Amino acid sequence: MKSDKLTLVWKASGYLDAQMIKSFLESYGMQVFTFEESIGSAYGLTTTPLGEVEIYVPNEKAEDAKKYLEEYINNAQED
Repeated sequence: MKSDKLTLVWKASGYLDAQMIKSFLESYGMQVFTFEESIGSAYGLTTTPLGEVEIYVPNEKAEDAKKYLEEYINNAQED
C-alpha cells in the first residue's frame, strides 16, 4: 500500500496480531489502516510474507505510534 499521507508503523504476523496492534493504537485515539494480501487471510497464513498485515497511521501520528509501540514491546519483554 503506497500513500503520501500514511506511514507504515508495524508489520504484523497475521490477522489476529494485526487486530491486537490496531486496537492498541486506536485506544490512543489514532486512526489506523491495515493492508494484507487476500490470499494470506483466505488460507490463514501467518509465517510467510503473504501472511503479513501492514499497519499504517496518518503521517502526523507516525512518531507517536512508534513511541507507543516501542513502549508496548518493552513492557511485553518485562513480563
